[in-house]
Amino acid sequence: MMNTDNINSWPFALFSAHIHRYLPLLPWQEHPALYQRWKSHHEPRPVESLLQWDIASLESLRAGTPRILVLFHLGMHAQIPQLLAEQGIQFDLLLDRKVFVRYRTLLADLLTAKAEQGDCYRFLMSDDPQVLLKARSAIRAGRHLLVFADGNSGTSDLIDRKAKIDFLAADLYVRKGIGLLSALLRTPILPVSHQMDGDKLHLIIAAAIGQRPDEQREHYVQRSMQQLYDFLGAEICAEPWRWECWGYLHALNCYKIMPSARDEMDQEGEENIRVALGEKYGVFNRKYFCYLLE
Repeated sequence: MMNTDNINSWPFALFSAHIHRYLPLLPWQEHPALYQRWKSHHEPRPVESLLQWDIASLESLRAGTPRILVLFHLGMHAQIPQLLAEQGIQFDLLLDRKVFVRYRTLLADLLTAKAEQGDCYRFLMSDDPQVLLKARSAIRAGRHLLVFADGNSGTSDLIDRKAKIDFLAADLYVRKGIGLLSALLRTPILPVSHQMDGDKLHLIIAAAIGQRPDEQREHYVQRSMQQLYDFLGAEICAEPWRWECWGYLHALNCYKIMPSARDEMDQEGEENIRVALGEKYGVFNRKYFCYLLE
């Protein structure tokens, strides 16, 4: 029997509201089961997984020039850097300082072990004033840059400084850093994902995204970020539980909710869910992101 204990909690309510915003054709009654599957999919798992990987796609990285490898939080995002390192793919990992602090021991153990074998891996902090110079030195040394496009940091970013892109059935405001880094370093972007096939995981490396010879920088930054999230949308549209960020999109400052006229709201609609706010209860409308105290 499905556990529905959390359907009157804020974590479920916000998850469900985000799902409806970007996948509005998914019926409300399917959200609880999707929520449970999402929670199960994103339970912590060992970095050194016993699952078998199909790594045929790595041949292009072994022979090619350095790239900006872009990961999304799709469930195996902690295991993929480990896999790349084990296969001798050298990279510098660019990440937010908060994420580094959270996973410092895990990441340090990984890269220290590889350094002992003579391989070079470095952490680059996104708030480091010299991050661009360090990223350039990695590319010149023949190492890739490994970057996460999404994540649960960046809440202080001003939304109007972000790139507004189309994402599934709505819009999304995303940070421009990856596209800008690609333009400044003249280094193409490679989106990276994975798919499960039975008991085997397939590593997916998509087609490169690069700046055209006559393309203006701002246009390229916008286009590259759109293409990155088009790739993500294609990966999750039929399997939305794979994307971790449904649970904290509200904290990323990545969408604008227009004020709704109260007479547009269906007070008896399925989108309403009873949720506690402090010691009081009220109704949260998952369609309009509106809360009314009882």
